Amino acid sequence: MHLFGILCCQVYMYHLSFPDDAKHIKALVYGIFTVDLAATVMAMADMYHWFAAGFGNLLFVDDVYLSAFDTPMLGAVLAAIAQGFYCYRLLKLKKNTWPICVLVILIALAGVTAGVYGAIVGHQEKTFSRAAKKTLPAIYVIYVGSAAADVLIAVTMTALLLHSRQKTHKQSHYMIKRIINLTVETNLLSSFLALLTVILLVAIPNTNYFTCPSMILGKIYSNSLLLMLNNRAYLSAGALTIPSASNPSSSGSTSRGTSTFKMSWHAPSKSFGNTTTATSQTYSLRDMDPKYGVSKPIAM
Repeated sequence: MHLFGILCCQVYMYHLSFPDDAKHIKALVYGIFTVDLAATVMAMADMYHWFAAGFGNLLFVDDVYLSAFDTPMLGAVLAAIAQGFYCYRLLKLKKNTWPICVLVILIALAGVTAGVYGAIVGHQEKTFSRAAKKTLPAIYVIYVGSAAADVLIAVTMTALLLHSRQKTHKQSHYMIKRIINLTVETNLLSSFLALLTVILLVAIPNTNYFTCPSMILGKIYSNSLLLMLNNRAYLSAGALTIPSASNPSSSGSTSRGTSTFKMSWHAPSKSFGNTTTATSQTYSLRDMDPKYGVSKPIAM
C-alpha cells in the first residue's frame, strides 16, 4: 500500500506538471495507474481472504483466491509496459539499439503470455500446493525473463548515456549522471525482486512466500516509469544550472498554469573579496522530453 500511495502522488505530480504531454504519453501514465489500481484492489482482497476471513484456518493460506490474477498476470503486464517505455527511450537515443529493444519486447510478451497461463492454471487448481508444479515453467519465464530484460535495459542505457556524455557540455554531465543513476537503480531493484521470487519458490517449495516480492515487483515497475517521467521536473529545476559544491542555496517556485520552475543558485563564480554572484533561470516543464529528460516538448 505504501508503494501504491507513492504512485498516487507521482500521478498527481505528473498531472500538475505536464499538462501538455502527448496524448499517448498521458494514456500510458493513466493506463499503468489503472492496472496497478486493479492489482492493488485484488491484493487487498487476497489479504482479507487469507488473514481475516480465514483467520486461524491454515487452509485459507493455501487458497490461491485472486492472487493468480494480480501477481503473475497483472504483474507481467506492468513489467511489459515499463520495459516497453524503456525500449522507446532507447530507440529515441539511438536507432541502432533496435535489436536489443526487439529482444526485450519479445521477453516482455513472453512474460505476459506466461502470466495469463499462470493465472488460468492457478485459478483452476485453487491451491498453491496443487498449482506450484504446473505453473513453475511460467514463473521462470516471467521472473527470470524480467530480470534479464531489466539488466539489458540498464546496461544499454548506461552505455549510451556515458557515450553521449563525452559529446556534451560539462553542464549536462550532472543531468546525465542523475538519469544513469535512476536507470540503474530502478532496473537493478526490479531484477533483484524478480530473482528473489524465483529463489523463494525453488528454495522453499510448497509455500507462498514467493508472493511477497512478486506483489511488490509490479509496483516497482509502475513507480519507476512515473519516476523517469517526473524526473524532468527535477532536471528543469536544478540540473540545467549546476549547484556549486561550496554551500549552494536554492529557491524554487511552481505554477499550475505555466508549469515553470525558477531556480537561483548562489555560487562564487567570480570572487572579489568575500562577495559572490547569483545566477537565476526559469525553465518550462513543457520543454522537457521523456527520452532524455530535457530539451523538447513531448509531441511524438
